[in-house]
Amino acid sequence: MKSWHRYAITLVGGLAVGLGAAWALTNGGLGDGAIRNGPWTTSLGYGTKATDPLTRAMVARSGLLALPAKETVYWSAKTDAAGAPLDGNCRYRLSGAPLDARWWSVTIYDEAGYLVANPANIWSVNGANVALDARGEWRVTIAPTKPAAGAWLPGIKGQRFHLTLRMYNPGPGFRADPAKAVLPQIVQEGC
Repeated sequence: MKSWHRYAITLVGGLAVGLGAAWALTNGGLGDGAIRNGPWTTSLGYGTKATDPLTRAMVARSGLLALPAKETVYWSAKTDAAGAPLDGNCRYRLSGAPLDARWWSVTIYDEAGYLVANPANIWSVNGANVALDARGEWRVTIAPTKPAAGAWLPGIKGQRFHLTLRMYNPGPGFRADPAKAVLPQIVQEGC
């Protein structure tokens, strides 16, 4: 084999390995943030110049137009409170107290990062459209079938999903220690 063939094969092989590794590293979406809080994870570096190149690549691949943390904090959850992957066959209780933010929303996405296709055309709930109960807490059911009452995010049978929690203008209490902030619970109620 001629020596230029070896160089060409090495170059092509190195490019393939490097591009494949970069693709695999950035394919996780935003679920690998530096801050963990139960099943939720985030990074306060989204949308800033100080963000490392890997995080910037993950943001670019996920299609998120990230704002800096003083304006918006993006949390991602791929598992429930017990650590099991979120499954469209199951019924979940997403609940909590009002969040320390001017406005918040939770959106359901499929594994590819797209809004979950569902006949009801419902993809998100927010602090303005969920009612508080007598204890001052809200509740959303995530399930393939609509509950008799209350807020609902449709899961699709046979599909895993993940949730994105957006907190717009988070309060000073939250910014002081996001890892200890009170975030919504994701509890599986049955499959």
